[in-house]
Amino acid sequence: MTLPSGFLDSGEVFLKPDEKDLKAEEIEKILVGFYAVRLDGAGVKDKRELLAALAAGFKFPAYFGRNWDALLDCLRSLPDFVQARGYAVIIERSGLFLKDSPADLEDFRDIAETAAVFLLEKYKLPFKIVLL
Repeated sequence: MTLPSGFLDSGEVFLKPDEKDLKAEEIEKILVGFYAVRLDGAGVKDKRELLAALAAGFKFPAYFGRNWDALLDCLRSLPDFVQARGYAVIIERSGLFLKDSPADLEDFRDIAETAAVFLLEKYKLPFKIVLL
């Protein structure tokens, strides 16, 4: 199983594979060396649930402030506490992810894209959000 050509090399942070039957386990196998966090989109309904899920998945430090600024800080600091070839958030059932919180989704998009640019420029490490 391979990802479509240029999938990880694209400048896009939020990626949606063309292959509809692709599973999170298959994505994890393809992302060799990446630190990947899996989220169930149905279980992430708002900012609070998103921040808790990311904090647990990426093992953010205890001082994580559980707000947007703290999320950006921790994502930009990932190489300081999680060594990897890159970072990914794999969101299963992504159609349900923050479905009823469009403002939270927009804020998360902005933060993820800002963090991705920083990680690529400073550390040459990719950060991707894979929507399944």
